[in-house]
Amino acid sequence: MAVFSLPCSSCGTPVEIPGRYGFKLKSAGVAKTVCTQCRQGAFLASRRDNISGQIALGPSPGRRRLIPLVAAVAASALLIAGVVWRAAVPTAQEALPVSESPSR
Repeated sequence: MAVFSLPCSSCGTPVEIPGRYGFKLKSAGVAKTVCTQCRQGAFLASRRDNISGQIALGPSPGRRRLIPLVAAVAASALLIAGVVWRAAVPTAQEALPVSESPSR
């Protein structure tokens, strides 16, 4: 199997990429390859600077707990409103006829 060597974009040490993946990267002109040592150093630096916690831009835990509560309240409000509305408006079968039926 062929092994391709591309220079690290940070420190310049050769990065060996095996097989077809290396060929595809080299023929595509990818110049942004990082060696293992630079990748680990960047990870440790981001961990030390607490950047990894800021990358997760999701809602706060208190707000995440509030979402199911709001959904449950909205569902129960819709259910109660539907029951009250159906009880207030009589259907055609429950309503008294406007005039007497001629068959009686």
